[in-house]
Amino acid sequence: MADSKKRVEELKQKYGASAIDNAAQLNPDDFPELLEWRDELDQHYAKLWTDWTYGGMWQRRVLEDRVRMLVVIGQCIGMDELGELPTHIRSALASGAKPREVFEVILQLTVYIGYQRVNRAARIFREVLSAAGRLDEITKTQLPIEGRNTERTLETDRKTWKISEAEFPRREELVKKYSWEGIGTGLRLQPTHHPQTLLLLDRIDQHFCKVWLDWVYGGMYTRQVLDDRTRELVVIGELMVLGEQAQIENHMRAALMIGTPARHVLEVVLQSTIYIGMPSMTRNIRLLIGILEEQKRMDEITETQLPLPF
Repeated sequence: MADSKKRVEELKQKYGASAIDNAAQLNPDDFPELLEWRDELDQHYAKLWTDWTYGGMWQRRVLEDRVRMLVVIGQCIGMDELGELPTHIRSALASGAKPREVFEVILQLTVYIGYQRVNRAARIFREVLSAAGRLDEITKTQLPIEGRNTERTLETDRKTWKISEAEFPRREELVKKYSWEGIGTGLRLQPTHHPQTLLLLDRIDQHFCKVWLDWVYGGMYTRQVLDDRTRELVVIGELMVLGEQAQIENHMRAALMIGTPARHVLEVVLQSTIYIGMPSMTRNIRLLIGILEEQKRMDEITETQLPLPF
């Protein structure tokens, strides 16, 4: 521990206290090791990278550190970069994320990438929690086996649906056919995309449509472990690493519709540059700008800019 503290002080003198202090705060179990190969092999690159990440993007405070790290965990798993995952899990926990929230990010990825990478990520998560002596925070906070739907009622849920029967003429017919729990969640969160997908699946395979609705919209999207805004930001980050442009637009629209600040959606796009580079960032900035211009909301970005960092 004494050697680690001494090394941090050396790095502060070399690279600047602000960035190094932030790195040590966000990664109390993995710093200064995270910087060592950069410092050993190319100090100029190490300086540029440290200023860009810990001294730059990760000091912007547009997103809470907790939310930002949950986004990063989802992206890490989506890219199958599981070697980095233990560090990011520990950083998320150090930033105030609950173990159950971190685990929910892992579990919900099954909807987007299937179960293989989620299996590996869940095993890593279990190892990190076990080593930290915090596994009971998962085992003792499990949801009821029937989930959260018993806490919902059709009468209350219907008030949250954001598409009318006139706009979706088959709404009540399909609610009766498939049950309201899954359809209702979709109509609350994705009132344009969800009906389109529902009509498509109902046309080609009603059995699949039913089990899919129960799994995703009646199941995973109703667990209430993450609030809807955080979950949508996490999903946007995940879809960015997967390159799923149509779904990114859908979830950007959903995030804005449920009240997520446009600046927060933009921040997910901007911070993703660290992990997936500039081409994806610029492509998705254009996508977000197109949505905001269509909705006449660009001032929510242009008038909320951060001051220059000097």
